[in-house]
Amino acid sequence: MPNNILIFLRHAETKINNHVIVSKWTLTEKGKEEARLLLKSAIFDDTELIITSNEEKAFETAIPLAVRLNKPIIREKKLNEIVRDNGYFFAAKEEYNRNIKFYMEIRNKSFNKWETANHALRRFSKKVRDIEKIYTNKKILMVSHGVVIYLYFAKILDCLDVVFERWSSNSFCDYGIIQNGKVLKDIAKN
Repeated sequence: MPNNILIFLRHAETKINNHVIVSKWTLTEKGKEEARLLLKSAIFDDTELIITSNEEKAFETAIPLAVRLNKPIIREKKLNEIVRDNGYFFAAKEEYNRNIKFYMEIRNKSFNKWETANHALRRFSKKVRDIEKIYTNKKILMVSHGVVIYLYFAKILDCLDVVFERWSSNSFCDYGIIQNGKVLKDIAKN
């Protein structure tokens, strides 16, 4: 058993920009402040490895912690959010939430030219397994995205049937902890 402690952190607040593909979005000023506020949480103090998705918003979220801990950031594309650059992004919150609900409930179908939820979950899960094979007895921070992290936790907790409700409880910079395939701290707020 690798016995790693895996902390899954959702990135900070994102600046929505309909003139830029979604995967290239960056943090808002509030998001940058949220990332700096993570420095106050002792949970990250003894992190030995920082891995982010390849998306800028996840990378930017990790920068303050990486600087304080004097750790490099490894960027990993397979930890990216659902692939959605070829589809339309729904800027209105109600419309976005309706579409995410559909996406999470009908996980085997492509929606709006997005990657299917099942494919995203398999991709993300495989990368986490690969990381677990490489490292042993490490505290690893993985900065990623709401949909894929919530799908992953719901899969481990065997509650994919309520993943949308769990995701609806989320906010920027939420985190959950997993060790040896067991959830020590759920990312969903109960």
